[in-house]
Amino acid sequence: MRFIFGGKKYLALSLAALMLLASAPVSAQEKSSDEWQYDFEVYVWLPTIKPTLPNGETLNWSLSDLLKNLDFMAMFDGGARKGKWSMGADFIYLNLGDTRTISKEIINHPVDVEADLDLRALPFTVTAGYQIAESEKSRTDIIGGVRYIYIRVPLEFSVGDKIEKALTGKVITWDGIVGLQGKTGINDRWYFDYYGDIGTGQSKLTWQAKAGFGYHFNKWTATFGYRYLRWNYESTEILKNLTIVGPYVGARWTW
Repeated sequence: MRFIFGGKKYLALSLAALMLLASAPVSAQEKSSDEWQYDFEVYVWLPTIKPTLPNGETLNWSLSDLLKNLDFMAMFDGGARKGKWSMGADFIYLNLGDTRTISKEIINHPVDVEADLDLRALPFTVTAGYQIAESEKSRTDIIGGVRYIYIRVPLEFSVGDKIEKALTGKVITWDGIVGLQGKTGINDRWYFDYYGDIGTGQSKLTWQAKAGFGYHFNKWTATFGYRYLRWNYESTEILKNLTIVGPYVGARWTW
């Protein structure tokens, strides 16, 4: 399996890119509530990825596995706010390759086989929100929207030198979601924010939770926190469920 670059090199390049972008001359300005305010964030999410196969077996890619087997990853989000109304969008692309031993039934007999996997996932979430609570330092929005995910998993099975089989499965789902998001100022520099949603549609159930902190610099904001994202499926040819969970770090600009 040919990789574009190693995971550790990708992480170093990503963090260097965040530092370069952070130095860009974009400054946040205070705006009145009847004007649109926009924000954009580039981030690096370093999660554990847990796809569960239809036979119930879970393939656990840890953070170290991710760094070793990552082909490519891109992540960003953005939003807009005017008065009590808000909009948001979040985009993720993952390309992860690995070789694992998994259990298969061949001629009604369970055997362990070598499988080359090339997981490609493209989830994104789009929301609209309305502010339902506000104080001097905090606000809370109720949100609604949609989540989409495209997952493609080419598999190559082999048992010794005798049996080889190639399969390609994919899952495409749209789900409606509802939830809450909020932000609380700690002081002039620090703030705490949170997000949670749950939904269903073409998947049996999907939900997400995120909690993090931000630190304002003069021209940008450093962000970091922890995020959990999951899909449950009734039955697909390649997946029973998918969990992505772990820490993230990013850079955000507001104008």
